Amino acid sequence: MFDHRLLLFATPRQIGVLDWRPGHMHWLGEFSANAEGLAAFRKIVVKHARLPVLLVVDTVDEDYRSEALPHVQGHARDELLARKLKQVFRNTRFTGAWRQAREKTGRRDDRYLLAALPDAEWLTPWLSVLHRERVPLAGITPLALAYQHLLEKLREPSSHTLLACRLNNSLRLSYYHNGLLRFSRLIGGDTPTQLPGNAADEIAKTQLYLSGQRILPREARLHVLLLDPSGQLDSAQAPLNADPAFSTRRVDMSSLARALRIPDAFLAATPEVAPLAAIAGEALELNLAPPELLQHHTEFRWRRGLHAAAGIVALLGLGLTAAYWLHARDLDDQAHQLAQQYQQFDARYQAIARTFPTQAIAPEQLVQTVSLASRLDGAQAGVGGLLAAIGQPLLAAPDIALDSLSWTDESLTPAGELQVNLDAALTPFDGNYRVAMQRIEAFMQTLQTMPSIHGVSLRSSPVNADSRSTLSGKTLGADAANAPAARFSLSLSYREARP
Repeated sequence: MFDHRLLLFATPRQIGVLDWRPGHMHWLGEFSANAEGLAAFRKIVVKHARLPVLLVVDTVDEDYRSEALPHVQGHARDELLARKLKQVFRNTRFTGAWRQAREKTGRRDDRYLLAALPDAEWLTPWLSVLHRERVPLAGITPLALAYQHLLEKLREPSSHTLLACRLNNSLRLSYYHNGLLRFSRLIGGDTPTQLPGNAADEIAKTQLYLSGQRILPREARLHVLLLDPSGQLDSAQAPLNADPAFSTRRVDMSSLARALRIPDAFLAATPEVAPLAAIAGEALELNLAPPELLQHHTEFRWRRGLHAAAGIVALLGLGLTAAYWLHARDLDDQAHQLAQQYQQFDARYQAIARTFPTQAIAPEQLVQTVSLASRLDGAQAGVGGLLAAIGQPLLAAPDIALDSLSWTDESLTPAGELQVNLDAALTPFDGNYRVAMQRIEAFMQTLQTMPSIHGVSLRSSPVNADSRSTLSGKTLGADAANAPAARFSLSLSYREARP
């Protein structure tokens, strides 16, 4: 599962390990800061080397600063924060910045919380084990940030909240403004905070410090939450409630267990899991780890992203394969149904065809017969129109005598078109063939002007241009009456003109 991770709770004396995933957590134990503890811790790390790790630090050596910086983004923001962190914390290795909000007035600068661990050499042995085993370290964050998520789980509505939590014989006081961390301090176990009234005095001192640093407005009333599994902080509730600057509420373990959704017995046995369970699964807002420690986690995220992408592609491939398979099955079913219908129709056709009478001729001949009948039934060109169309040019040319006129209606011509052959002679003819050809061409042009006559061509002329023919006749004193006739033939198409 992608959300499965290890949560480490580190103090200068020991480190605790929580195996967490949504809906399930298992406390793997605490390990002292000695050789035996490091060896046992290494075995746990090797067993869970593939899980990302979040390290929660609880130490006295921590520093918090609230700064307003210009609103920039991208690489400019990274450079600005790097310069500011180096300016404030010098050469401190574990530093981080968290952009909490943007101001609504003035330049609308960004409000940042800067944090650092000035003296964290005690973390080096634990980090060395994680680095040698190539464990993906997701980040290092202070315990106060984990308590912020704990307040969210408790649904604390106060704008100014001071969480007083006693854990591992130490008292941590953390101030939150509108649910966001602004300041935190740890009072070590050597301080007698267990004495009556001492915890209340520390809370009062913290309130004065916050007011003096202008972190807490002077007129604001500080709401104090007391969280102590051992119940030693209960004595501080009465003196704090007597002070009008405070309002106090004690968080019992059963309410905390319900808010974190963990069993009461498990929380009572290992109270350290409360802040770890609160921050588990949340986005890391304040990371104090230097970039070189996060390299394995970057590789882990790339590897997990590639696996997720491969899984998505595989699921899409399976989905497409299933869709194509179902579509193919549907097509097979349709083809099977069509084949069955074809067989049924073919059987019915064969049954009906057996009842037909015996055919005397082939079907192709029937088709030709029907086509011929359709042509015969079609409209035919009128002979009267043909004679009228040819008669008008003949009347205009009295020197042309018609010998014969024939026409045919062939099946290859368009419907209503006649192929006409015209044989005629020039009378009188004086033997001048050049004039005769001019008269024939004039007659052909007259025919071409008729709307229903097309394609007029000279089929034979009075002049025989064949090289094999012989010339005969008289050139001097020829009798015009005895000259041979100038006969010619024309071919043309007649199509009845339609309005």
